[in-house]
Amino acid sequence: MFLFGLLVSQFGLIACSSQATISTVSDDSVEALVRSEAAKIISVSEDKQHLSEYHIFVSDFPRKDVLGMSVGNRRIYISHELAKLASERPFHLWLLRQTLAHEIAHDTAGHARQSSGASLARGPFARSVSNTDIGLPPRVTLRNYSAEKEVEADAKGLQYWAKLGWDYRIWVRILQNFEKQKLYRRCSSSDP
Repeated sequence: MFLFGLLVSQFGLIACSSQATISTVSDDSVEALVRSEAAKIISVSEDKQHLSEYHIFVSDFPRKDVLGMSVGNRRIYISHELAKLASERPFHLWLLRQTLAHEIAHDTAGHARQSSGASLARGPFARSVSNTDIGLPPRVTLRNYSAEKEVEADAKGLQYWAKLGWDYRIWVRILQNFEKQKLYRRCSSSDP
């Protein structure tokens, strides 16, 4: 499944502190699309009563294959490039929905709290993501969630899609498309 990282500094968790922040982009139409799509997903989640507490940001990650990131506490960052493309192309709209559902699922499952970190979604999954790939300072390092947590986030995300009446086969085709382009690797039981 998608590989995601955890933000941890040598001084402890910094994902929600002022020590390091992920830069955001101001683009009203793109932000409105992302918020609208996220609201649909959150409204069918187990966290729907906290919809107004979610903060969904658009970021211009230095590494263009980074799709999104959940830092916990209902704070999610989405690639500005992905969101722009989602406003123009159906495939990218579904990719945005898949990314949002997966990140929201990490948040509702409490994975960032359990692992003292943040979830990071990226396209090419074979190589790791560094702090500079998402625009953070050198003192920050990233770790991956376990394959079990990734599968749990995908399963929860797919449940949200089912509640919305979205075709789960689109999710599968997205992953198959990444696999064909060698931008995806399957998690195995030996993955961390």
